[in-house]
Amino acid sequence: MPKIIDSEQYRKELLSKCFDLFAEKGYANVTTRQLSKELGVSTGALYHYFSSKKVMFEQLVEEISQQDVRMLSDAAKKAKTLTERIAALEACLIENQDYFVKQAVIWTDFYQHTELEEVLNNPVFKQVDERYEQIMMTLLGLSDAKLARFIWTLINGVLLEQVSTDGILSFTEQIELLMKMLTAYFEKHSTQ
Repeated sequence: MPKIIDSEQYRKELLSKCFDLFAEKGYANVTTRQLSKELGVSTGALYHYFSSKKVMFEQLVEEISQQDVRMLSDAAKKAKTLTERIAALEACLIENQDYFVKQAVIWTDFYQHTELEEVLNNPVFKQVDERYEQIMMTLLGLSDAKLARFIWTLINGVLLEQVSTDGILSFTEQIELLMKMLTAYFEKHSTQ
């Protein structure tokens, strides 16, 4: 009897494996042929699930953002006050540092090898940006979308710092400082 494969689950497994591969080797440095070899599938099978490396990357970004939203939502479920939600965000970021830094590595490499217009006009990336903005609004109880986006931008800045330098401050120290700044800001500007 032939083996029954859950196509959606298998596609997600391939994306999970390519996440680590892109983080290790860089988006630009891996061809579709290398991807299929590293993932242990034929090139034809890879094209069955993803029509191109770019489509694979877009689906990876989509999948990652959905995972992140679930992770951040789960982290904040028990938090009732803004202070508790900020602490939950801090704990989630610190606990998943390697994962988030790998994302920053992948994005940095992708941006370096892609025209800015292509990135800015990509509907998948726009949707993903909106998803992160929305989770920050939900997580922190914000009504100001610009503030939510700015907070996510600051978090990304800390992640990029991990990619680009050996920094004086560790990731944990930087996230702790950022959360203290957010707490002080919200205490002063009571957005609730």
